Amino acid sequence: MSASRSPPVQEGESAAREGTTDMKWTPDAAEIGGRPQLGLFELLDIDERPTLVFDLTDSAKATPTYYNPGLEKIPLLGLKLGNGVLSNTASSRDVEYTAFLKWATTKKERELPHMSYCGLWWTRHTLRDRWRVVTGAEGDEYEYISAKRRQSEAPKLGRSHTAAGKRPSHSPTQSRTKFVSDDSLEAQIAAFRLREGQKPPNSGTAKLITPESIQRSETLDRLDFISAYPANVPSAHHEFFMKFDWASTELGPIDSWGATLRRRVNFLMSDPRPAAMYWGRQRTIMYNEPYMHVTGQKHPGMMGRVFSEAWGEVEGDFIPAFEKAYTNGASTVLDDARFYIERHGYLEETYFSLAMIPFLGDHNDVAFYNPVFDTTRQVIADRRMAFLLRSGQYISSSRDPQDFWQQLMFSLQADHPDLPFAILYSVNPDISESASEASDHSQNRNWVLQGKVRVSDTCSDIPVAATDQSMELFLPTFSELIRSGNPTLLRAEDNSLPDFIARDMRVPDRALEKAAVFLPIRSTADSLLGFLVLGLNPRKRFDADYRVFIELLTRQLATSLASAVLFEEEIRRAARDRKILTKRLALQTHEALETETRFRRMADLAPVGIYHIEPDGLLVYCNEIYYELTGHPRDAFTPMSWLDVLLEEDLPLMNQEWTKLLQGESVSFEIRLKRPCVLEDLIDGEKAEGSTWILAAAYPERATDGTVIGILGCITDISRQKWMEGFQKRKMLEAIELKRQQENFIDMTSHEMRNPLSAIVHCADWIGTSLSQFDCDPNDVIIPRDVIEGYADATETIVLCAQHQKRIIDDVLTLSKLDSDLLMITPIDVQPVSTIQASLKMFDVEIQNSDIDLRFQVDKSYAELAVDWVKLDPSRLLQVLINLVTNAIKFTMAESRRKIVIHLGASREPPTIGSIEYLPRTSNRRDMTKGSAWGTGKPVYLHIEVQDSGRGLDEVERTLLFKRFSQASPRTHVQYGGSGLGLFICRQLTELQGGQIGVTSSVGVGSTFAFYVRARRCTRPTAPLSALSADRIDVQRVVSPEVVQKLRTSTLKPNLPSSAPKHVLVVEDNIVNQKVLSRQLQIAGCIVSVANHGREALSFLEKSRFSKGFEVDGIELSVVLMDLEMPIMDGLTCVKMIRQLQREGSLVGHVPVIAVTANARSEQISTAKEAGMDSVVTKPFRIPDLLPEMDRQIRCGSERGLERSASAPV
Repeated sequence: MSASRSPPVQEGESAAREGTTDMKWTPDAAEIGGRPQLGLFELLDIDERPTLVFDLTDSAKATPTYYNPGLEKIPLLGLKLGNGVLSNTASSRDVEYTAFLKWATTKKERELPHMSYCGLWWTRHTLRDRWRVVTGAEGDEYEYISAKRRQSEAPKLGRSHTAAGKRPSHSPTQSRTKFVSDDSLEAQIAAFRLREGQKPPNSGTAKLITPESIQRSETLDRLDFISAYPANVPSAHHEFFMKFDWASTELGPIDSWGATLRRRVNFLMSDPRPAAMYWGRQRTIMYNEPYMHVTGQKHPGMMGRVFSEAWGEVEGDFIPAFEKAYTNGASTVLDDARFYIERHGYLEETYFSLAMIPFLGDHNDVAFYNPVFDTTRQVIADRRMAFLLRSGQYISSSRDPQDFWQQLMFSLQADHPDLPFAILYSVNPDISESASEASDHSQNRNWVLQGKVRVSDTCSDIPVAATDQSMELFLPTFSELIRSGNPTLLRAEDNSLPDFIARDMRVPDRALEKAAVFLPIRSTADSLLGFLVLGLNPRKRFDADYRVFIELLTRQLATSLASAVLFEEEIRRAARDRKILTKRLALQTHEALETETRFRRMADLAPVGIYHIEPDGLLVYCNEIYYELTGHPRDAFTPMSWLDVLLEEDLPLMNQEWTKLLQGESVSFEIRLKRPCVLEDLIDGEKAEGSTWILAAAYPERATDGTVIGILGCITDISRQKWMEGFQKRKMLEAIELKRQQENFIDMTSHEMRNPLSAIVHCADWIGTSLSQFDCDPNDVIIPRDVIEGYADATETIVLCAQHQKRIIDDVLTLSKLDSDLLMITPIDVQPVSTIQASLKMFDVEIQNSDIDLRFQVDKSYAELAVDWVKLDPSRLLQVLINLVTNAIKFTMAESRRKIVIHLGASREPPTIGSIEYLPRTSNRRDMTKGSAWGTGKPVYLHIEVQDSGRGLDEVERTLLFKRFSQASPRTHVQYGGSGLGLFICRQLTELQGGQIGVTSSVGVGSTFAFYVRARRCTRPTAPLSALSADRIDVQRVVSPEVVQKLRTSTLKPNLPSSAPKHVLVVEDNIVNQKVLSRQLQIAGCIVSVANHGREALSFLEKSRFSKGFEVDGIELSVVLMDLEMPIMDGLTCVKMIRQLQREGSLVGHVPVIAVTANARSEQISTAKEAGMDSVVTKPFRIPDLLPEMDRQIRCGSERGLERSASAPV
């Protein structure tokens, strides 16, 4: 530390002491102009208050230029300033010290003039716009000095008070010295120190500055996060709060806030409860982090808004609270108040308990503190439970099924928000069968409408009576709903909800019904006797709580209906049992009393359920915990009645353990009860509910002769432990099932869409091959040249569309990789002009049919840069271009002027076309054109415009279009054929290639979509270009004019192989693919046999030369082409059996088997090879690509066969 405390500098000494360069001080004991002058350092050295001086022009503001001896009273600050052993590094980590230095050295005059630090109040003064004097004082002394300052009119220290026009003449040195008057000096001295012996009024005893007081002060400072910002930011919400533009609100910037507002904000942000605060005349809102749950999707836009804008939908509910506060200053408390708030994606019915507490702000204006508690879940749960209790009272007294239906309708009459409407049907059994005998297996059930609640009587869509078949008109999926046996959700969005409900049914607040639940009603005999269609609250989503409510209602109805059906039988059995029980109770009363007396005292105090059961199963005694835990009826006195509380699935276990007890063995086991268990707390956001699990321990009570005379035991609730075990297992199974479903969906999509592509490609190849081999023999029919060229063009279009469709399939499979940044861009050497010209051929037919003038123009910029061969990914480039051209055709074909112009240009820098509004790049999208695969050539930007003469887009439509750019669904298999692959994918692909996409449009003029991509120059490839991978668009002329000319002088000859013909077995269940592939192989010179599935293939092999004993006279076979997905026996099973027969010796040699499949995932290819496939060819494929692979596998098979023969025992 270089700060100095030496005496003031005298004239003639060095111009400045260390750290005080250019700072001129008045002489100590000189008189200038007849006035005595005092040095500032001399004054500060004798001042008892700690004082620091900073040079505001010095870059190292953290180092004071001067500090006086008064600083020694503050050891901690002295260490931080370097007057001790504390290092600069350690002090720099002190958040409070850093904030103190920032306050002391800032040039902003609007900052707070005072600050508390190290137990002192510090003030600051700026002299000559450069020197900052910082002085500390204790609390009472600070108040006294402040009062003195307010009374004094003296100017600040160092300001000249020489009257204008009367300034005396001085030397150059003296002219730079500032003078003060005697009165002014005394005022300044009073401002910096107390006179000797003088005490401030009411100062009391001076406070001693101790380390404990310093630590207590620093602890209090930490509670003010506003002052500590940015050094101390407790959370991201605090960061968001501090960075918010408060200057644009009524409150103004944070540094202008008063002390009350700051204290209230600190209290608000530290409050762990959800809370908001409304400040100022317009009640500007600010809230803490827990309150974001209340705001829902209004955050962060709600911060800093006035109340009428932030809570406009509920403003009227709070006006009385505000008026009450303004009138008499009273607070308002609302318990379980209902509000409709837009959160979770819809207008939700919510309930809150809140308080509106008024208080005075800095300027005596009224502000409000608003703590909030979300009671939605509890209120709705209580409401639903009340309904269940009320409906239970109605239906529990039913004595027969018809009475049950009537009582159920009575219970549904009361208006309930969670059940807006209800439609009840019951089975009308045949005369020969009772209600209990009606079952799900009845061949022709008749349904009768028992009633409807809150449904118009004029509605004709609800049948009064119907059969199973006619009920399908009312509920399209009725048969499936019946078979499911469980409550089923009916939604308008998937058309499972009847149309008239989605169209006409409304709840009291005019919201349309969007969902209902189909609730089957069964008896304990598991027979369906009726069903309910219950409306669901459109203001509450169908979540876990809603599902529990429906399940509880289902169980309640099933139990009550079973009671009604079996009521008479139960009455007779109960009477008989009571008669028997009365006799037995008379004999056992004495023994029961003794047993009860013996156990009651112990059982009543035990924290577990205790019971005593006789050998015949009669429950003699149980304590209160037992009843609460099991739900056992208190008036049931029949033998084995306690079995009714157990789950039916666990009854065999109970019977097994009961047998052991009767045999004299003690047992301990876990078993489930029928009573559901619902835990109060949520685990991982899930409500813990399920069956009640108990741990039962029992031992037999023996008589003197060893016989069992009773069973004593206890039960303990272990539901929580068992639920946690099931929860962990369920999460694991859900993850596995989700992965399996995703893979199945991908496999199904790939398989079902690749299969027809193979036939398309084969047909196109056949047409092209036939035309190329045509030879004009005198006996042949002469085909006109224009017809042949038409065939060639059609063939080319078929191939191009098939390959384009295949690429779209690959995009569907890889579209999910976009979010993970895994979609690959693979550059190759191409000529952009040729590539684009060839791709536009696929639109020839559509352009001609729509009479559209389609033109492709290369701009001058392309030629000026001499662009020829570049490195880029043509498939991704054309994917964007094809989509834009498809959209242009769609919006142009209905116009009177139909013209589309495609421009291709180039530039060295990203283009900036004034009329094109390019979308900003996605921040997390990386540019893949900077990899090593793109070479080292100079970069060039290719920009393409698609200009059409369609109807154009207005400003609103362009705004929506931009939203679709950033929010459109990436399901290309749905969009293809309508609006192309979708602008969402186009944007992603252009950004992956280092470019952007944009649009300009005018109504009635047309639209221009433009994009650019980044490429690199490259030289013309010397070696022939390899074929594009299977996921690329390979544009080529199938039959060129030269080939057509050659056709006139050639003859049609079969493509005979150069060697012996190959004998091929095609195993394919798809007849079209089987026929097309066989024809192509035959044209290629192969002898083809076919099999429809794996079992037929095995039968064929038994007759081939590979079969043992048929090596000489068996059927010739060179290679097997086998599909994987086939009925009866699939390809994987078949190839496994072939390899097994080879190992067993039933098949001689190695049978070459090539999998020909649409399953294209790498895992599926590996699985096929592990099963025994020699090679895998994925659909679609071309015969010229398949034949070399067949030759290679035939050679490999022969070599393997020779190796097996050489290794065979002689």
